[in-house]
Amino acid sequence: MAEKSARRAQILAQTGRCVEANMTSQDDTSQRPILCMGGGLKSAIYINEYMEFPFSEIQAATSDFSKENLLGEGGYGHVYKGQLNDDQHIAAKLRKEESFEGHTEFFTELQVFRFARHRNIVGLLGYYREEKETNNVLVYEYICNKSLEWHLFDQSASLLEWNKRHAIAIGIAKGLRFLHEECRAGPIIHLDLHPSNVLLTHDFVPMLGDFGFAKWKACKDSAKTMIMGQPGYLAPEYLERGIASVKTDVFAFGILLFQLISGRKVLDEHGGQCTHILQWAEPLVETLVLNGLVDDRIKDTYDAYGLFHLAKAAYLCIRPNPEQRPSMGEVLRLIEVESEHIREFSRQFISHFTKWML
Repeated sequence: MAEKSARRAQILAQTGRCVEANMTSQDDTSQRPILCMGGGLKSAIYINEYMEFPFSEIQAATSDFSKENLLGEGGYGHVYKGQLNDDQHIAAKLRKEESFEGHTEFFTELQVFRFARHRNIVGLLGYYREEKETNNVLVYEYICNKSLEWHLFDQSASLLEWNKRHAIAIGIAKGLRFLHEECRAGPIIHLDLHPSNVLLTHDFVPMLGDFGFAKWKACKDSAKTMIMGQPGYLAPEYLERGIASVKTDVFAFGILLFQLISGRKVLDEHGGQCTHILQWAEPLVETLVLNGLVDDRIKDTYDAYGLFHLAKAAYLCIRPNPEQRPSMGEVLRLIEVESEHIREFSRQFISHFTKWML
């Protein structure tokens, strides 16, 4: 079993490149949720069509894309914080001039966000596009509380308590379930799920972002593609044969669950050796030493009932055979059991209290 896990970990640690997904578009009438408090708006915003911004307006909002406003950098481009004239805070993703994939990712995100409107998915407000396509910009709602990556692994971050971790897991699962099972355009495969691409609002609601690698399952070429995504999170069938499906995202979600439980990075380099999180986590689950999975910083506060269901879901998600992995709807039902347990307890309490009053 250990040799098998080690082989899988070596495969998972490899990296790849991306290709363009051919996607179609339709009108979508679903509504946007309430924006993050830090974004400058406290009421609900509804977007039927994206706004095409003048480049000068984005330039002014970000102080000419100043270093002080730089939020992060990815393969596609740099992301800058900005503020529009109406006090709306934004995150503007400016394409890198040297980015070969930037053109593809720009249009992929535009297509995906026409349909991906959900409480747990970052909202796209608009864009700027020029003919030469060197300064293409995507304008998102600004999410104020950084990424899950930062909260899990940055030493300056406050400790992420168990209840928040569980709620974040449920929120991410809801976002993925929407993409896979509820989106009107058909299943959308994110293909780049990892903690850096999960942003958190002021009240720790998780929001999926960065859909530059996303694919529509309905596309003719979506079943098999060149490899893309973050090393360590890639499902075996995708990494070895380039086969992508919604179960590819399920696999990545399983790894992310183990990270939420343990506070461990996906690849741990120590003494010149690189260990994948599954090499460490799988044996603990298989021997039912579940408390060994828990982040030492929350050993005294975690809930054993919730841990069982999160660990069980994570283990099912990372099965080597994609057909043996659950759907995100099934995963969500499993990890929400704790909430149902609490609701049942409340119903029993209310029933008992009512009888006492009578």
